Amino acid sequence: MAYDKKLLAAARRELERERTAHTEELEARRRDIYTREPRIRAIDRELSTTAASVLRAAMESGGDPTAAIEKLRDRNLGLQEERGDLLRQLGLPADYLTDKPLCLKCGDTGYAGSATCECVKARYAKLLKEQLSSVLPIADQNFSKFDMSFYSTRPDGRSGISPRENMEYNLGECKAYAAKFSKDSPNLLLFGSTGLGKTFLSTCIAEAVSARGFSVAYDTAINIVAAYETIKFGSGDGEAAAERAARYERADLLIIDDMGTEMGTAFTVSALYNLINNRLMAKRPMIINTNLLPETLSEKYSPAVASRLLGEFLPLRFFGDDIRLLKMRRT
Repeated sequence: MAYDKKLLAAARRELERERTAHTEELEARRRDIYTREPRIRAIDRELSTTAASVLRAAMESGGDPTAAIEKLRDRNLGLQEERGDLLRQLGLPADYLTDKPLCLKCGDTGYAGSATCECVKARYAKLLKEQLSSVLPIADQNFSKFDMSFYSTRPDGRSGISPRENMEYNLGECKAYAAKFSKDSPNLLLFGSTGLGKTFLSTCIAEAVSARGFSVAYDTAINIVAAYETIKFGSGDGEAAAERAARYERADLLIIDDMGTEMGTAFTVSALYNLINNRLMAKRPMIINTNLLPETLSEKYSPAVASRLLGEFLPLRFFGDDIRLLKMRRT
């Protein structure tokens, strides 16, 4: 998994903020309890100072510290028991003032050994999903919301299967892809006419993959080309364009929507070819949605681009009636 460094740093900062808030809440509890029961303050003070003083005295005398340590242990256990009894008398649990880490696995350091702890990964996944939701309607477009009733059960004259059977297959493939996604996942080419669910299903995949902590870059081919044009020709916010391009190139999964709607210039073909080829070489998975049929790809793009799309991507064909029009008729 290739972490987005900015988001990972933000996840660690979120853990630190939560830990700071947790510490401040504990201090507020202590102040309240010390006011209500001063004896607890005295116990805490003794517990924090006796260990160091007893051990220091034993070491300075040059004697065996074992007896002193045993005596200290018994004393501390007695103080802790008294402290617990006092807290229970206040109607509180005995560990009410005990400092417990938010994450028992890493102790709120964010690391389990040398690896990033699961608590940071969970926060990272949440931030990834928030980032994705700013550009995609993932709250409304996910696998649970997919409605198969819009697809006809009448067999298609050319393929012999119905649009519903075709979509049941496509839906199953997309669900499996999202559930098993890894850096070794294949590339998908979703093709067919407009309004058949290509964007919806790729959004479903993006939501599910992002929820598992993988970074997802999702954009239209037009916007992707525009970012590279800005970088090359300096016709806009170069810093923002470079940041977008970095996401396209480094995200665990790149989804290019509406490929084929962009202007077919030499620069466009070159920019898309370089992006696709570089990700193929780096073995970073992609999903491409297009209204173009496989046989027309070489007409829109160079043979090199068509070869990559037809040879390196698993095709999923979409056919049937325009779902958007059917939805409008139902409302």
